[in-house]
Amino acid sequence: MRARSFARKILSFASDSQPTSHFEIRFMEWIKDLSDKLIIWLLRTTSRFGKELTRDGKAEQAAWREQRLRNLEGLAIRSRERFRDKNKSAS
Repeated sequence: MRARSFARKILSFASDSQPTSHFEIRFMEWIKDLSDKLIIWLLRTTSRFGKELTRDGKAEQAAWREQRLRNLEGLAIRSRERFRDKNKSAS
């Protein structure tokens, strides 16, 4: 209970006071990034997601993951090309 009330006090302090200097802004962003990474790490280490997959299921998951990455790379390339075309036409 004490840790929870301490966390509430810290969070309410952080939301009530607005950072004014560049250092404070960067520090708050660093704290947010660190907390996000810690939460993600905790969820991944305590999760049993994927543990029940068979060898074939793991191979299929890996294939789908690779396909999604290829799709994202293709989208990024097309987006860069469209942006480059817009800049050429505007010039």
